[in-house]
Amino acid sequence: MPNKAARPKNALPKQKPRRVSGRPLADEAVGRQAILDSTVRLLKTRTPEQLSVLEVAAAAGVTRTLVRYYFTDLSGLLREVTESLMRQLQDRMEVVMRLQGTVYERVHQRLLLRLEFMREHPQFERLALSEIYYGDVANGAHSADTPLQRITRRGLELTSMLLSDSPASGVDPRFLHLAILSVSAFIPVAQPLLANLFGEGPEAERQVDNYLRFISHMLADRIQQTD
Repeated sequence: MPNKAARPKNALPKQKPRRVSGRPLADEAVGRQAILDSTVRLLKTRTPEQLSVLEVAAAAGVTRTLVRYYFTDLSGLLREVTESLMRQLQDRMEVVMRLQGTVYERVHQRLLLRLEFMREHPQFERLALSEIYYGDVANGAHSADTPLQRITRRGLELTSMLLSDSPASGVDPRFLHLAILSVSAFIPVAQPLLANLFGEGPEAERQVDNYLRFISHMLADRIQQTD
């Protein structure tokens, strides 16, 4: 029988490579994005109150420990999901704002885009209210760069792009920003009222789009009006 190669006298035994303390070893190949994506998918059919860390972990194929490692708890996860969705929406809006077209066309496309996004993510408005608009208050945040400040700053930049072709316009971009948000936020939560006004089905959808066009014309006319 051949002899095994002798290990040098002073050689140290091989050690397993060390990992970062606190991170669950079994899930090291899984990124935090997979957890965020799974939460977004769950929120298409569930409310935030119906979610649990255990359910999110199961949907992402990871352990609860990894979810807590990245986000601390469900509240931290929902905050990051909301910010991620808001960035996605604002990225899409920036593409629309940079397209060639009349002021009316760009206002209409922005309203339509936000409405479609809210239909794609039915819990988005609730999450925005709880995690962004009131999140800083609930968490006692006093930072100079909170999620609300970042989102508001970028939102106003996007809205100001609608005014760039009308330098003589006296419209306050903050007013225009609120008008656009108000219209698109109201429609998804007012379905019973809309059903009474317009009925249901394709005709109702056509009337909702007519309403968006009506608002777009009003806003565009005001933007192009000089003081």
